[in-house]
Amino acid sequence: MDSVAADIPVEGLPPQTLAAGECGLFLWGMAAPRRFTFFTEASSGEALMLHEGAPMTLVVTDSNGEVFGQFFTQIQYLSADGKWSVNLTLNPGEVLEGGQRVESGRLVTTGADGWETVLPVTGVRACIPG
Repeated sequence: MDSVAADIPVEGLPPQTLAAGECGLFLWGMAAPRRFTFFTEASSGEALMLHEGAPMTLVVTDSNGEVFGQFFTQIQYLSADGKWSVNLTLNPGEVLEGGQRVESGRLVTTGADGWETVLPVTGVRACIPG
C-alpha cells in the first residue's frame, strides 16, 4: 500500500502492484466515469479506498459470508482515523486464469453523522503466481 504518495489519476486510485505470491482485490465504481475506487491485498488487513477524492486507508474490523478466493464476500472496515466505516459486499462472477471477476458489489460508507453512501462496484480478484 505504499504507492499512496503517487498522484491520483483521473481514473481514481493510483496503480497498485502485487508481488509474486500475493493476491489483490481491485474494484471500480459502476457509474460513469468509472473510477478505480478500492484496493486491498489479501494478507494485509488494510484497504485503500478513494474517499472524497483522496486515497484513505481502511482497517479490517470483521469479515464473513462465503469464501471468495483469499477474501470473504462481506468485509467491514473502519477508517484509520475511526470517523467512518465501510461495509463491502461482493457477488462473485466467472473464474478467470489467476483470479475471478466480481460480478457486482456494494461499498456502503457510513459517516460519523450516520449518513450512508452506497457505491455499486465491479472488479476482479487476482493473484500473481509465486
